[in-house]
Amino acid sequence: MATFNIQKKKTKSKSPFRKHPHIRDNRPIIQKQRRINEEHEQIAQGMGLPWRIVGASILHRYPTLSPDIPKWEADFVDMRNKIDNKNRQAFKDKTKGTDLDIIPDENPSFDEIVATLPFKPASRITPADEADDRRSMDRKMAQSLYLVVKRNRENNMWQFPQGKWLENETLRETAERINNRSVGNLNRWFISNAPMGHYCYAYPKELQQQRKQYGAKVFFYRSQYLDGDIKLETRLYTDYAWIARSEVGEYFDPDMAEYLDALLPN
Repeated sequence: MATFNIQKKKTKSKSPFRKHPHIRDNRPIIQKQRRINEEHEQIAQGMGLPWRIVGASILHRYPTLSPDIPKWEADFVDMRNKIDNKNRQAFKDKTKGTDLDIIPDENPSFDEIVATLPFKPASRITPADEADDRRSMDRKMAQSLYLVVKRNRENNMWQFPQGKWLENETLRETAERINNRSVGNLNRWFISNAPMGHYCYAYPKELQQQRKQYGAKVFFYRSQYLDGDIKLETRLYTDYAWIARSEVGEYFDPDMAEYLDALLPN
């Protein structure tokens, strides 16, 4: 009886990071954060102290305008228009004096088209942009904005709405509860039951002794803002702001800002 030796063709495994180059670019930050978390874990175990588990809500106002065209794309469009105009003129020069009937170009310009509209297009720069009103969502309309709140304390005042996880709830339910407590019951949609990321930090020694805990593990849950007005919990917070990813360095310490810059969509 004949036998056959069938060998499976070896295929190269495709890395998921090839489809998402921004993930690959952020790998050093992810690896750095992973090392920091491992160091904290070892120290916490050595001290025999548990962690405080915290759920945080990242309320996301999606962009409402198309993104600005990058300079290279605007330069490319300008170059293509110049080439097309030269080719059109060269064709006219070659056919000049012949019986070829060429329809004259009478294409209106962009400004002429706008002038015929029954309304005046709004500017992409809003009054909130000009005033740098960070309590308003009517700014940076082509970018994402995220809600941060200011705690009534002296250090590390700005944060995403966050609070302690309770044993009878999931971490997402913690994020939902804290969001409602901090800024009111807004109409929003949580993206997933899984956190989009987490961050570990150690408490100062005085607080470690007071709480009998090493530090906090903060799990971030992102939700899409739909509508509703902010009703700030003034017993805990003194202010709030809608900030872009490029502005996180103004509100968080350098390590957290670096992590959030890799974590948040633009």
